[in-house]
Amino acid sequence: MLFAQDAKTSAPTPVSNEINGELPSWLRFGGEERARMEYIVGENFKVVDDLYLLNRLRLNMDVLPLPWLKFSFQAEDARVFGQNAIPAPASQKDAMDLRIGYLQLGGEENAVTLRAGRQSLDFGEGRLVADPNWSNVGKSFDAARLTLRHGQAKVDLFTAALVKIDPVNFDEPTPGEHFDGAYGSLGGLVPGATLEPYMFWRLEHGYKNEEGKLGNLDEKTIGLRWVGKLPLGFDYNAEVAGQTGSWAGDSIGAWTGHWVVGHTLADTRHRPRFFAEFNRASGDANSKDGTHGTFDSLFPSSHDKYGLTDLFCSSNIIHVRPGFQYTVRRGVTVGAAYDNFWLANGRDGLYVSGKIVARSANGAAGTHVGQEGDLQAQWMVSGATQFTVGYGRLFPGEFLDHTTSGVPYNILFLNLAQKF
Repeated sequence: MLFAQDAKTSAPTPVSNEINGELPSWLRFGGEERARMEYIVGENFKVVDDLYLLNRLRLNMDVLPLPWLKFSFQAEDARVFGQNAIPAPASQKDAMDLRIGYLQLGGEENAVTLRAGRQSLDFGEGRLVADPNWSNVGKSFDAARLTLRHGQAKVDLFTAALVKIDPVNFDEPTPGEHFDGAYGSLGGLVPGATLEPYMFWRLEHGYKNEEGKLGNLDEKTIGLRWVGKLPLGFDYNAEVAGQTGSWAGDSIGAWTGHWVVGHTLADTRHRPRFFAEFNRASGDANSKDGTHGTFDSLFPSSHDKYGLTDLFCSSNIIHVRPGFQYTVRRGVTVGAAYDNFWLANGRDGLYVSGKIVARSANGAAGTHVGQEGDLQAQWMVSGATQFTVGYGRLFPGEFLDHTTSGVPYNILFLNLAQKF
């Protein structure tokens, strides 16, 4: 990523300090108002443009009657104005609803912490499971999560159900769907590094196998993330995950990998950092062999994982990305990156959010998807105010030229977030 997403939490702001200063110590309020303009040219690789405004209001309340007991709530109102699509998709609109509402026993750093209720799940870099803060509505689960800590070791055990966004009614999970797992973090085993082994188990219904028959999904994802720092300003991040189980009766055999190496120069003022990244996610080699080979990207935070255009996901993709970041002055950072994309398997399709948007069944359309240039600047006006501007342009390659109209895709966004 060029930059981390805007932080989900922050230090108290002048507004929240003033409000909470008049309240009992066991009651705390806060919130965030965010607006983002997005201008897209070449939507669906056609001569189509779309200019719209996203707005998101979040209101937070924490009740802490005891040092080891907390009730946390977050209401959200998400809207979109001026978009071509009518009605607006659920990924962008959700009238005032309860996004977070949980009971927590134990503090954030206690040996044992239990959190039960509607909550977010964030693990690692968010490539598989995360609450995507860039999203206009985010992602939450009705879940029970047990966190165990000892020294530099931690493990999260959870059982959950994804909350489905309903723009006009109360958001609820789909009955019969489950998402369970364990995510560990081990420090100290390797100098300057943290190892994060994990296992996720997804159970859902209404899936079609390669013969078109409906059935259930029973999918296990097992992986390891390894992140650390090296001498002379180098850093690295690697993650590999494999999937097995049953896709409506078809066997599952898929995998994905993420590797990045970075180098920060010894300039404490500007901190220039160069990085090189490689991503690969498997595709399906044969649509009639009874084996599902396309990696399922689960519930990721997809923003800027595969370029600023946010077009692709961890399914049937090969992605190469060099780039750099540079701090112009305190609070102001700029970045640029070049992206190149191929299909991992030409007989499978191109996926966006787990759905095929283009395909060549015989593989004759080639595998080169396209090339992209990204530019982004971020200004931390204060601890409570953040402004981000970015531009990404995807130049279609051979595959998109053969399977779509081949029009370049462009996105320009201006994002302003204000915490209070």
